[in-house]
Amino acid sequence: MLQNFRRRYLLGAYVVERTSKGWVYCLSGRDKDKSAWSRPYSSITSVTLVIARQLRREVERRDAPHLFD
Repeated sequence: MLQNFRRRYLLGAYVVERTSKGWVYCLSGRDKDKSAWSRPYSSITSVTLVIARQLRREVERRDAPHLFD
């Protein structure tokens, strides 16, 4: 594989909602399913940090086959 090959990854879109108990999120398209929503988080910072960590793991998983090219 070429060293300077550009790799792009389309990552899932998330839905974030504020409820009376706190901030919750889920992947878009699953928002009708109550079990798909996360537990409530106290701040928007907490919920976005959790999403960022999930996105990082997804990029690392997708990019792993290219690490030793």
